[in-house]
Amino acid sequence: VHAASAARASAGATHDRSRPARAPTAVIALGSNQGDRVGLFREALRLLRAHGVFPQTHSCLYETAPAYVTDQAAFLNAACIVRVEDESVGSCPVKLLDVLKRIEKRLGRKDGGVRFGPRPIDLDILFHDAGAFKDDRLEIPHPRLHERDFVLAPLADLLRGSEADAFDGNDVLRETAAASPPILSDSRQDPIQTGLRAARATWLSRGGERVVGTDAIRRVAPFGKNDTLRTWGENTEIMGILNATPDSFSDGGELDGDDEICISKAVKRAREMVAAGASFVDVGGQSTRPGATRVSAAEEARRVVPVIRALAEALRDTEACVSVDTFYGAVAAAAADAGADVVNDVSGGTLCEEMYRAVASTARPLPYVCMHMRGDPRTMQSRAMTAYEEDDVPGVVGRELGERARAANDAGIEPWRVWTDPGIGFAKTARGNWDALAHLNVVRSELARSGAGALARAPMLVGVSRKGFLGEVTGRADAADRDPATAAACAAAIAAGADVVRVHDVAAVVDAVRVSDAVRAARRRRRDRPRSHEGEMRASVDT
Repeated sequence: VHAASAARASAGATHDRSRPARAPTAVIALGSNQGDRVGLFREALRLLRAHGVFPQTHSCLYETAPAYVTDQAAFLNAACIVRVEDESVGSCPVKLLDVLKRIEKRLGRKDGGVRFGPRPIDLDILFHDAGAFKDDRLEIPHPRLHERDFVLAPLADLLRGSEADAFDGNDVLRETAAASPPILSDSRQDPIQTGLRAARATWLSRGGERVVGTDAIRRVAPFGKNDTLRTWGENTEIMGILNATPDSFSDGGELDGDDEICISKAVKRAREMVAAGASFVDVGGQSTRPGATRVSAAEEARRVVPVIRALAEALRDTEACVSVDTFYGAVAAAAADAGADVVNDVSGGTLCEEMYRAVASTARPLPYVCMHMRGDPRTMQSRAMTAYEEDDVPGVVGRELGERARAANDAGIEPWRVWTDPGIGFAKTARGNWDALAHLNVVRSELARSGAGALARAPMLVGVSRKGFLGEVTGRADAADRDPATAAACAAAIAAGADVVRVHDVAAVVDAVRVSDAVRAARRRRRDRPRSHEGEMRASVDT
């Protein structure tokens, strides 16, 4: 019914000639269950751009159980809104289909084969701004769209503007009861947004977020030693801070010594962090405290690359990942070559024009942590940098992060590789830090409303460890005395939707993190319990 509603609304738009001229757009689905699925997706996006088909908004990645023909490997699925540069191609669904078929063939798709069977790549047009379409090769919208969770879940990620629900602080979208999608008589409405609204309504009616995380469908991203597809959000990950610097605000100079001693100290500290519960070890080579003087990329690389190489070897038999904390593209590239698993950029790409290209071209699909910051460490605490429109720190942070993420995507960093960080302590007053920490859900909501797609649900990293705003409320002048406050702030961040917390002393916060996870799990159990059970409980209370 919902798919039919989208078709009727789109059909009205087919004959409209009054819509403003713009590059034609469409929604494309991606699927794969053979070979290097993530690698095939990366190459498919590259080939789309090479053919003048530019992804604008991309969903998360979903690993799904096979449908129809069940005796085959799990599929990787996604969807994206694309803009077609050549109007003669983009305005004609069949010509766009021809482009997709050429890309499929380039990536190893063979003609024929078992219907609904295994395939290295599958590219389908789901919606088109020309509206509904049907011939012997193509039907838009797809007639079985309404029964395919592996399509509906990615489509729900793409909805933007006022249509996107707000996040509720428990790292999920607040899902209202699914209403029937609008059947529009106004042909000036965008058929793509109409289709996405209908798809989202269908997705909610089939369970929505309650379905994600089951055997049928998982939201995933590639990260870790073997770029394994992993889920996130159920258990908070801890990132331990390892500063190979002489002047960091809390632990600068602790690894000083000649190169050999420094590396041995770093390996010992990293192993202690992992034993205490860290999933990531973040290696930094320069201080980004307020007022810090910048060091060169060459000096930063001299400090961190040998440490990263040693940690990659020392932690090889563990699940722990090695991260590099840098805003230099050259350092990110060198660290990736040395074995880093994550690039953590406090500037979100604003301090080095080479960063995005460096991350986009890494051989492995390393996650890129895009942090919110204005200015640089010398200027970020100025009045100009800490002033936010309407005093709405989390809302503005979400919108500005969305802009940086889109720039990263345009430079070739695949959307599922981008993580977010609201930048606590960077270009924010103490009050602004508290506002951002308390309202991480608002940051996510603004990402959803701005059309950031996958980014609204991407892993969110929050770094509050030992920072000055904690010292202000606790009266702890010495940063090293702020670990209890750090544990409390991490618990608050998890309650607000953080997926990763970055800390100096892992052992001091791990218990708070686990308790916070247990509370979050209890909230989810209540959210996910069957509606009928909820009604029975209310009835028993009434009697």
